[in-house]
Amino acid sequence: MSSKILTALFLVGAASALYAGPVYSCGGGSACNGNLYAVWVVSQSATSYVLDVGIQVTNDYTGSKSDFIDGLAIIPDNSGSFTNALLMGQPAGVWTLQSGGLNAGGCSGSGAPFICAGATGMGSNLFNFVAPNTYTPKTIIWQFAIQGAPPSLGEMAHIKYHYIDNLGNKVGSLGSFDVDIQCTGGNGCFFAPTTAPEPVTSALIGSGLVGLYFLRRRFPR
Repeated sequence: MSSKILTALFLVGAASALYAGPVYSCGGGSACNGNLYAVWVVSQSATSYVLDVGIQVTNDYTGSKSDFIDGLAIIPDNSGSFTNALLMGQPAGVWTLQSGGLNAGGCSGSGAPFICAGATGMGSNLFNFVAPNTYTPKTIIWQFAIQGAPPSLGEMAHIKYHYIDNLGNKVGSLGSFDVDIQCTGGNGCFFAPTTAPEPVTSALIGSGLVGLYFLRRRFPR
């Protein structure tokens, strides 16, 4: 492959890299329990969207490395409304979705407009254990299909979560704070990503596609 083709493909790839994934952060101070959180739109239509919620566990987690998460509650969009939701993806364990929020006992079944993903059993470990005594923090992601108007740039979701120890007892805070809704780009995610300026992205995509166009004219099939 010629160097010109490689250059054109690199420009398209560089544009895609700007949409590589969400930015995790802590917006809730001590309520973060030492971990980082993100909420992002994967795809959308005029009347529905796919929303991912992630927890990036860190070595600064304030509980024990043998802890689990067995509940996550979210208001998908503080500024909008939704009529229905489905749980499309979840971490390890058996999870179900119900209306309502979350309290010290787990999903409460009340407290609109929250929806709550709750685990049957212990849920998901926060750390992977590697013998003899090594713990590696995990990134834990849930995916929801939301029926309703998609969020716009600058809008926020509200999350809560339920950490437990290996005996099933609640540990740490329930969270309860707002998180910026991000757009990871592509697949129908329409509003501008928060991780890169739109003009830079447009320039890179334009440069790459223009390069491929002229290369195609020079090297016909």
